[in-house]
Amino acid sequence: MTRRNLSLFFMICLWGIFLLTGCGTKDEQEIVRDLSERLKELSSYQSHGKMVIRTGQEPVTYDVEVWYKKPHFYRVSLKNEKKDITQILLRNNQGVFVVTPHLKKSFRFQSDWPNQGGQIYLYHTIMSSIVQDPERFFQVVENEYRFEVSAKYTAQSVLTKHQIWLDRRLYPKKVHVFNRDNEKMAEIHFDRFQADVSFDEDAFELKRNMNDHKQTSETKETTGTEVAIQAITPSYIPKGSKFHDEQIIQTSNGPVSMLRFKGKHPFTLMVKRPVMIEAGLPVYGEPILLDQGVGVLLTMDQRKQISWLYNHQEYELVGNLPSEEMFKIANSIFDQSAK
Repeated sequence: MTRRNLSLFFMICLWGIFLLTGCGTKDEQEIVRDLSERLKELSSYQSHGKMVIRTGQEPVTYDVEVWYKKPHFYRVSLKNEKKDITQILLRNNQGVFVVTPHLKKSFRFQSDWPNQGGQIYLYHTIMSSIVQDPERFFQVVENEYRFEVSAKYTAQSVLTKHQIWLDRRLYPKKVHVFNRDNEKMAEIHFDRFQADVSFDEDAFELKRNMNDHKQTSETKETTGTEVAIQAITPSYIPKGSKFHDEQIIQTSNGPVSMLRFKGKHPFTLMVKRPVMIEAGLPVYGEPILLDQGVGVLLTMDQRKQISWLYNHQEYELVGNLPSEEMFKIANSIFDQSAK
């Protein structure tokens, strides 16, 4: 072999070693280090996927699209596929909002979301849960990295474990969430993820997101019509509590139905017609995903309040109960008959 051919041979060998090293799998520590850096440096991304919630009587499927722009701008579109209704979680310089565009309704509240209580559809939540769990389980499965880590939900302690799959670029593929009994309570499968995305200047503004939606047949039928208030008794009532009475209060915005429950765990459920204006609430809260839509969990001293929209009515559940009990009561409203 000539000197020239020998040099070429060595160059080919070195290039082959470089390709094998560059395209090979990463070990656990490399991945954790890279995710830690990405948490600091990621400037923007856009993702899309299908999420299934299994906490109710029947699974509920959401079409989920997430926009993120550094340092703290978020837009999460959650479309309930069965009801064809979209709600938007929005964070910008004015605060955190839960927006229901077809009713021109938004809740505004103080929150550090998603730094605390982020959900599995957020890439930062996925990365943080891996980085912050020193007892994480790791394995390589074909062309993906699989992690099993502890789940930390401030308002839903029953959810205890995440199973996370990342592709070779460390972008999310799917996430499963399990409860204490190792039952799968939620899952999301990502079909699209793109980093370093450019957004319109008003992409994260409330006005743009309040107006930027398509009316469905359901919303067209009820837009501009007055819906009679119908109180719905929850099918789940905590042990030691019982129905006390119902009161109808007349307000400047129409009647409010108030169902009161007394006993060991007293609580009140109010139903009213949505007021199509921005609701600014000077209390701390966080967005929560109920069985049929997005609500807001508000903390007021020792009391808690969950507010949500359902069937063109606005609900407020108030009580001094554990968050998980409040969720059970709220979720038991869905698909119930009027009182």
